[in-house]
Amino acid sequence: MLVAPSRIHQATLALLNVENRFNRRFQYPYVLFTASEEESAMITEEEKRKIDWITQGRAKFAVLTEESWDIPDFYDRSRVEESLHTIGFSFGYRAMCRFYSGFFWQHPALAQYDWLWRLDTDIEFHCDIPYDPIDRMIDVGALYGFVQVNEDANWVQPSLARNVSEFLFDYYQSHSTSADVVSINGGLPLAPLEVNHGFVWHGKEGIEKALRGQAGSNEWTKMCMYNNFEISHRSIWESEIYTAFFKHLDRAGGFFYERWGDSPVHSFGVAMTLRKDQVVQFHDLGYQHQGWAYECAQLDRCTCSQEDVAADFDDQGYAWFNASTL
Repeated sequence: MLVAPSRIHQATLALLNVENRFNRRFQYPYVLFTASEEESAMITEEEKRKIDWITQGRAKFAVLTEESWDIPDFYDRSRVEESLHTIGFSFGYRAMCRFYSGFFWQHPALAQYDWLWRLDTDIEFHCDIPYDPIDRMIDVGALYGFVQVNEDANWVQPSLARNVSEFLFDYYQSHSTSADVVSINGGLPLAPLEVNHGFVWHGKEGIEKALRGQAGSNEWTKMCMYNNFEISHRSIWESEIYTAFFKHLDRAGGFFYERWGDSPVHSFGVAMTLRKDQVVQFHDLGYQHQGWAYECAQLDRCTCSQEDVAADFDDQGYAWFNASTL
């Protein structure tokens, strides 16, 4: 969990909810990140004692590295300032998106963990969770777990899809002799057939344009896993293709020149890395973020009701599982 000092109370309530609904039984440790030593010092000892009590001593604080949070030197600061005024979204929000896109699993505080469950400060689980979601993923051979799919906005990241397409073309061109890729008709570069490009690109034509390096926002489905809840195995983010993907995006500058979100970046990454069957959707957690719409399972262990924001909720998970293929 990434914790800003201004949200420490929300974080405390979120941790209490997670403990009550799940983690008192399973006893997983927590890592609570702050963006800097200055922000860490703003969290009082009293607040830390409350968190220590709630988590039974299983939470530790860690400070992010400057590399993972600050604007890199190769960025044009004037373009960043202009974008903050034209597109909006604060420096902190954009830095958060970049951190989760390319750095979170690399922090030394997480080095010993293979499985990473992201939490946010303003969340609530409306259902008790009597089973371990990670064990369930392991049982079915999955590496990524999500709760719902949303469409992201294009106007805050107008060049993201084009940059992703350019990366796919360059990467597959340079890896054309790899044993895990097969030839695709129509003069396309060699690319794996089993991964789920159709989740993020419209149909066969959209996938082909993406692999040729010619796709843009019109070919992008805008579909994204709602990754403020995300369970992932670190092998996704440490894979050769995702590592190269993030480096390409970071050099392009869109995390600060625009507002490239970690949700679409992760979704592009998962789509170019995993098969459909390597992803699991959880329907029975009653997970809600910031009071937004959510899925309320009709189970005795859930305290929600299918009314208001939970009424007729469409989680759009089929967008992953029914995506087009080449």
